[in-house]
Amino acid sequence: MPALPFMFQPYPLTAIATGNERAEKPAIHLAQFKHIGMTWRSNGNGNIWIRGDFGQDRVVDFVSLLQANAQPGTTIRIRLGASQAQVDGSAPYDSGALPFISPAITREDGLYHSHHELPGSVTARWWRIDIGGHNGDFEAAKAVFGKKITPARYYDRNFEFGVQDLGSVDFGRWGVPEEEEGLIFRTVTFKLSWIPGAEYEANWRPMIEKVGRRQPVFLCFDPQATTARQAKTYFGVFRDPPFATASVKPGTFAQEFALLSFI
Repeated sequence: MPALPFMFQPYPLTAIATGNERAEKPAIHLAQFKHIGMTWRSNGNGNIWIRGDFGQDRVVDFVSLLQANAQPGTTIRIRLGASQAQVDGSAPYDSGALPFISPAITREDGLYHSHHELPGSVTARWWRIDIGGHNGDFEAAKAVFGKKITPARYYDRNFEFGVQDLGSVDFGRWGVPEEEEGLIFRTVTFKLSWIPGAEYEANWRPMIEKVGRRQPVFLCFDPQATTARQAKTYFGVFRDPPFATASVKPGTFAQEFALLSFI
């Protein structure tokens, strides 16, 4: 049985300190959510950590590094606290060193997303992530921190996994292809049909009114700890602005989500 999906808009990261970065691939690239090719890359495997200040207290219950060149022995440690001194030392929340790729899996592209759901919500201003057990340069694309929005009920059965090809191909009269190169983005579409009014007002309305079609969101379609979780992790923008429609039952809403994923 799959687990309920969750979604959130990641908190903005305005400044990121690090112990190891290449000049052309600094750690601040992890905060450039819309720019696919911008990554953080270390110079070797020493002192690989990143640290930041949210600028205000944030409620966090999920943390992830996306599209990392992690290896079977790579570990990730997450600390959250009220000050830099806490996250550099004994923090109120410390995950300890955990396997980066969990469950273990080998992907053809060699890129992996960490997945760390905190046991409960933590209010913190500062954060730190340490990478250990890695051979060679470590590279990752995005760092996401957020408060999960989880529906009370499952999505409808007619959900869809697909792709959107940003390139094109046409064939001339003699079958000669005329191709324009472009990325192929993954897509997912699903519908929540019985959202209680209180859930919509507390969670979904605030998010969709902030993100529209331009601000990225993180989605884990099935957080169950299986080897398919990597493939069911998405980060991108809505293809159409989500909107709620009244259901037959008073006080409930239906909402369809169509996400174009960068990862």
